[in-house]
Formats: sequence, structure tokens, C-alpha cells
Amino acid sequence: MLKMFDLPEPTNPGYSAIDPLDNRYFDPEVAKYLSEESRITYQAYVETALAHTLAKHGICTPEIASQIEEAAKKAKAAAVYEAEKTTKHDIKALVNTIKSELSDEAKPYVHFGATSYDIIANAQVLQLREVTSQFILPTLKTLLATLVNIADKYAETPQIGRTHGQHGVPITFGFSVALYVSRLGQSIKAIEDLNNSLVGKFSGATGTYNALSLFVSDPLQFEKDILETINLTPSEVSTQILPPEHLIRLIDEYTIAAGILANIGHDMRHLQRTEIAEVREKFEEGQTGSSTMAHKMNPWNFENLVSMHKLLLSQMLNANLNIASEHQRDLTDSANSRFYVLVPAILGNMAKRANKILSNIEVNEEQMAKNLNLTGGAIAAEPLYLLLEKYGHTSAHEVSKNIAHQALSEGKSLYDVASASSEIADYWAKLSDSEKAIIQDPTKNYLGLAAKKTKDIVANWK
Repeated sequence: MLKMFDLPEPTNPGYSAIDPLDNRYFDPEVAKYLSEESRITYQAYVETALAHTLAKHGICTPEIASQIEEAAKKAKAAAVYEAEKTTKHDIKALVNTIKSELSDEAKPYVHFGATSYDIIANAQVLQLREVTSQFILPTLKTLLATLVNIADKYAETPQIGRTHGQHGVPITFGFSVALYVSRLGQSIKAIEDLNNSLVGKFSGATGTYNALSLFVSDPLQFEKDILETINLTPSEVSTQILPPEHLIRLIDEYTIAAGILANIGHDMRHLQRTEIAEVREKFEEGQTGSSTMAHKMNPWNFENLVSMHKLLLSQMLNANLNIASEHQRDLTDSANSRFYVLVPAILGNMAKRANKILSNIEVNEEQMAKNLNLTGGAIAAEPLYLLLEKYGHTSAHEVSKNIAHQALSEGKSLYDVASASSEIADYWAKLSDSEKAIIQDPTKNYLGLAAKKTKDIVANWK
């Protein structure tokens, strides 16, 4: 198998770039795979794979293939862009740049038998596959481990469950986090599977191996050989371009993972509301929440997750618009598909940010307990009506609703109103002491399987 070229070391391009990902959100760890310089390196790598496969099939000598490899390693974005001013064609510019370093004997074998998208398509697949396996998946797994630790730590910490923004019935904080452990874990597995299923092509200008048929007896074997050198397998069929669904499915799953992170951002941001105050982003020395309201400690990192997800969603739409290509090839995807790299770049940014803030999240268990008791136990209306039904009450839900609303309006506990109600006195008397204890203190006695379910999920993903 052909050894991968060393990717160029990325540098911050400064603050003259248009895209905020290249200044405000620049990350050398992801730029190593997704920069323009790296894109050209991947393309040069595929041109080298072609040369070595030509040598394997006796079309050129191994020495010529090695010369092409050394020349391809020298191909840099600045030189290719300079050449493109003349060629008005990016792959031809790359080819000319490589040829400029070669002897006349070797020059004919650069790009021999290839169409541009035999190079572009494979290079793009390699670029996205590598950034996924080397950066995205490890970063997401680190975040998953952080979420597992939080869920485990707070598996038995009572918290009010909320539906429609209203108090529901008690859960635990660990359970609320375990939900994200499971969802993100499944998305990570899907990304991994989709990444491993990416394919390549080397089938010529219309996908029918016309050019290869001129100089090799078995074009299908040639395609397998060149793709094997770059650790890909052939697509079942292609035109001039690869069928786009493989990459689009991966991008769609990136978007799902980002949506889960945005959901975490929404929930954690709401839990930081002044009137809720159950969690808080760690506020660092010298940090400012507002340029005028000096008391503010804004949940800006969690809000950033939501904001970045919106940007990523636009790229999912962008990718899905490329499912259609006229006949064997048109150029309606040639410009916008270059922006696919934004998707893993944004997701990587979100995952690293989420891990940083969640690793230092401040959980206010005292405030969680206070919020649990805000309704004076009215959150026990559910077990109250179920227990009344158990003992034969025929309109238990209606009467429990009335008792709960009375308790809320009068500022009394549900237990006090229920135990004094003549309407349910005969049924109330049938409740056992342990059943009455649920109504009296649902925050301790009505947590269901929250802790057990949390621990099961933690054990599954740990």
C-alpha cells in the first residue's frame, strides 16, 4: 500500500480571510486535513497512486513512478494557483506543476489515462475520510467520555423533569445527561460505519473505462489496483463522478451529531437561566459577560453550539442539492462541493467546545433540590391519580387535577390538600404508608428507574 504523504503543517492565515473558520474559529488540528494546501496534497497523492499503478501494469517503469512521486510531493497550492491563471483548470494546473519537476521521459505518465474527477473524487473522499477517522471521531469520543462521567456522577441526583417548559415528574440530572450519551454514541457509531463505507472510482470520463481500455487488458482490475494503493474500494458504478450519496450520507450524519450537540446547548443554556440556575459554565478570571451589565455571566459557549449548528445545517442542504447531476456529468456541483469541508470543521469546533465547557460544568445540586419543591409537591399529581384508580376511583385524573390546582393556587402542599379532601377520603384511607410517602415527598420517593437507567447507559457506553 502506498505510504500517505506527510500533510503540510497548517498555519493561521491571519485575519484577512473572508470565512470566520479561517480566523475566529481557525483550528490547526482540523486545518491539517481540510485546508486548501491539504486538498492539493491529497490530489497529488492520487496522481502518485496512478503512477505506481501504471508501473505495476508495465506501462511505465517503477523509476518513473518514483520520480512522479517525488515531484508530486513538491506540489504546493501557491504554485498550482499560479499555473491555473494560465490553464483555467485546477487539475491541469496541478498536472503542469508536477510535470515542471520531471524529465521529459517521465512527463507523459503524469495523469496518464485519468479524467479530472478520477483525481478529484478520490482526493475528496480521502480528505473527508481522514479528517473523520483522525480528528472528528476521536474528538466526539472524548466528548462522549465526558458526558458518561457526568451522567455517572449525578446518576442519583434528583432534578425536576420538564415537559413543555413546565415541571413534570422527578428524574435525576444524570438521567438527563445519559440521554445525550446514548444519542451521541449512536451517532458516533453511524459516522464510523459511513466513513468506513466510502468508495472511490477510476473509470474515466463517463464511467465506462474508455481510456483505460486503450492500454490495459482489464480496466476493472486496474481500478481496483489504484484504489487499493490508497486504501479504497471501487464504487459499484460511477459516471465521470462518484455517485454522491456516500458522502452525502456521511454529511447528513455529521449534521445529526451536531444537532445533538445543539440540543445539549439548548438544555444547558436554559438550565442557566437566573430563575433556574441549576448549572453554570465555568466563569474564568477576567471573563466578561456583558460590556454594560457587569453582573452578567452569559452561557455563551452553549449558545455558540446552537449558532454553529445553524451554519452546519446550511451545508447539509448544500450537499443534498448535489444528488442530481445531468447525465454523466455537469458542473453544477463543482463549486459548492468544495464547501463540504466546512461540515467536519464546524462539527469538530462544536465538539471541542462542548467538551471544554462540559468538563468544567458547575452543577448546583442545592438549587436543583429547591426547584424540585417549587410546586409544593404538586408534581405528585400523577402518582396520586394512579393510586386512586388502583383503589377504584372512577374519575381519579379529574379529581387529582382539581386537588393539584387547588394546592397551587392556595400555596399549600399537594399532600396536605389531598389528605384533607373529603372527596377522596375513602380512597385515601386505603393508601399504604409507603404510597402516602410518595405523595408527601415525590422528590425522594418517585424517581422511577432514573438512576438504574442512567447506570445501564453509562455501563453500555463507558
